[in-house]
Amino acid sequence: MAATIPTKGNARAAALFLKPLAFLILASLAAPLFAQATNTFTAGSGNWSPPTAWSLGHDPNRNENCAIPPGSSPIGDSGQECLNFSMGTGATLLITPGYLFPYGSMLNQGAITVGPGDGLAFEQNSGTVTISGGGTITLANGNLTTGSGVPETVVNVDHVISGQGHILLYQFTNQATINANSSGNTLQVQTSTAGFTNTGTLEATNGGTLHLIGQSTILNNAGATIRALNGSTVQLEGYTFTGGTLTTSGTGTLQVVNTTYFNNVTNNGTFQVLAGNPTIFQGTIVNNGTFNAPNGGYQIDGNVTLKGTGTVTGGSAGLFHSSFVGGGTLTLQQPLSGGGSIGDTSFNLTNQSTITGNNPSANLVLAANPVVNTGTLEASNGATLEIQNTVNNNGGTIAAQNGSTVLLDFVGTIAGGTLTTSGTGSFQTTSGTLDGSTNTVTNAGLYSVASGATLSLKGTIQNTGTFALASGGCLAMSSPTTLTGSGTVQMNGNSCLFGWALTNNLTNQSTIEGSGSIGDSNPMGFTNAGTVIANQSTPLTIVSAGSGFSNTGSLIVNAGSGVDVNGQLKNLSKGTLTGGTFSVAGTMVLENAAYTTITTNSANITLTGAAAQILNGLGGPSALAAFATNNSKGMFSVQSGQLLSTTANFSNKGKLTVGASSGFGTAGTYTQTGGTTTVDGVISAPNGFSLKTGKVYGAGTISGAVTAAAAVTTGDSITLPGVLSVSSYSQTSTGSLTIPILSNVVGTGYGQLASTGAVSLAGKLVLKRKSSYVPAIGAKFTIVTGSAVSGQFASPVLTINSKEHFQITYNPNSVTLTVVAGP
Repeated sequence: MAATIPTKGNARAAALFLKPLAFLILASLAAPLFAQATNTFTAGSGNWSPPTAWSLGHDPNRNENCAIPPGSSPIGDSGQECLNFSMGTGATLLITPGYLFPYGSMLNQGAITVGPGDGLAFEQNSGTVTISGGGTITLANGNLTTGSGVPETVVNVDHVISGQGHILLYQFTNQATINANSSGNTLQVQTSTAGFTNTGTLEATNGGTLHLIGQSTILNNAGATIRALNGSTVQLEGYTFTGGTLTTSGTGTLQVVNTTYFNNVTNNGTFQVLAGNPTIFQGTIVNNGTFNAPNGGYQIDGNVTLKGTGTVTGGSAGLFHSSFVGGGTLTLQQPLSGGGSIGDTSFNLTNQSTITGNNPSANLVLAANPVVNTGTLEASNGATLEIQNTVNNNGGTIAAQNGSTVLLDFVGTIAGGTLTTSGTGSFQTTSGTLDGSTNTVTNAGLYSVASGATLSLKGTIQNTGTFALASGGCLAMSSPTTLTGSGTVQMNGNSCLFGWALTNNLTNQSTIEGSGSIGDSNPMGFTNAGTVIANQSTPLTIVSAGSGFSNTGSLIVNAGSGVDVNGQLKNLSKGTLTGGTFSVAGTMVLENAAYTTITTNSANITLTGAAAQILNGLGGPSALAAFATNNSKGMFSVQSGQLLSTTANFSNKGKLTVGASSGFGTAGTYTQTGGTTTVDGVISAPNGFSLKTGKVYGAGTISGAVTAAAAVTTGDSITLPGVLSVSSYSQTSTGSLTIPILSNVVGTGYGQLASTGAVSLAGKLVLKRKSSYVPAIGAKFTIVTGSAVSGQFASPVLTINSKEHFQITYNPNSVTLTVVAGP
């Protein structure tokens, strides 16, 4: 606020601002033109007022120059006036009580002190007055003013003006130093709308406060300095500070105490915005210090760049908004932190540095629309960073540090870029969207979706972290979506993944696990090219409406868990299952009424454990009851106690595996026309096994008569020998029997074909001896047993090395190899 200036006599009221224009015109016309005589103070010291103290025998008046000789020390003891004022070297002037009114300029080579409530008031009606001579003016709670209604410019050429009180001028140019240096007191500098130009130094020292007050006008500080030294304060109010440098040292501070603009300013100090006092930036702000707004905020007017080596800190109130003048874009090239909010619907933010929400008691809210982030947006120190509008994050990172949260809500959208967390940090959502439609969004951390919350996805979402859905939490496909990456979507209870329309399909190339529903009454197509795991006690339901459910990846049902495919399984057509892996240790239910029976397998099916089952409808029969063909691309395995029987003849062209303690049985004949059969459990065919081509491995039991035109190996491989048991065995001329030999211990050391019935031999015998194993002469190996053995192998190769070989012996109920000397 402006100070009140004491009156000169009872006629003149000294004030800061102009009186009406008519008054000014009348005043200028009434002023007579007098010769500029000089009246000199000759008393040496004492009061100004005695006429005898002056060379012309009277006090100076507005038409005379007044001069204070060097070494003199008058006291301005009442209201005084003169035209131009001059004071010599070593002279002093104490103005008290009252005012000194120069009507011209001031040449001061000494020291002027203005007492409490008193003043030095320049009264020229217009134009420019100068303060020069290299002297000093000290305000001891006094005033340096422009007189009543005077539109003049005061230029401080070379004076140090210091102390406490008021400098109240129409227009002011400071080329020297203004110093608020009275400890605990304030020196207030205020100009009218005409403005303030500083090419010198404006400062607070010695614990004083310099308060700069403008009337919505410019303080042109280009090339100059405003500073607060240790323990001192500069308060800024009402000006547009243009150019120059703001700086502090020690505990000195710069404060904004009312609406203030900064245009192309450099801050090298500690800068505070007090509550309810916005600071408005224009142009380029170079901040090498600290902008701190614990309870206030910053605004931008137009396009603003904030850069430098410093930091910007907010508290709990608005941190950055567009000003009432209009919107714009803030380009941030330095760190910003704290709480409060950044932006509004008319405010754009480009972040090329780091924005950190680190106030645990106040969210840092990104409300700008849009935010373009090529740097880092993060939450730390247990705080929350809240995103309410669109963040174009391509090339940028959004991070939730340990114990902190990034919250996406309202219409918040993150497009592109990377999301990361550390420790217990997490992303959370009430609503909002991850938009990978133009640039992939990568989730490399923990993204939690609470009960009742929905996170929308679209485009490509690379998940190398975790999407954790609470019961009732959902992911919604707002357009076609692809999930990629090594991470996991963890579903719980009745969590869900669903789409909004027929074309809003989900393609999974990642891992989805848990329980809940994928799809619902909304017709979302679902393609699994990654992994889907049901691993909870409540089922995972795949509601394959719309374009259906297609599994080209892995569908895994853990023991005690279930998958309910409710709708079209596109892999299953007219009884043929194609593509993908179906690994079932629990229950898989197929509820499509048209095609829920699997007769032909061209996919990869594994049943693990006695309880594993694929059902034809909820509570229905086995969907594999009529399983008849394992095609060339088919892989079928029963493991860990699973026993599966079919009602038809069975044909294998692919890969069929019966694990230890497990069983597979057909109602008729088992025919192999290609591929492999591995038996470590029991495989049964009451009408026998016709092994036409392909390979048979195993150390289990083939229950049924075997006719082998294929390649049979006793054991799971040439390095894993075993005893393969059969009901009877007839090998044709195109068949072969491979015996692995690692030692002379039957089963674990070498393979054996053991028949409970007759054995008929022909075709090849292939001995696969481990090269490092050389049996001793006389060692015997029983490679075939049966109730009756007939026939022989065709020209078996029996050489071991140059010193010994195998001798084959066909006995009535066995075939043996004996190691003998000789090549």
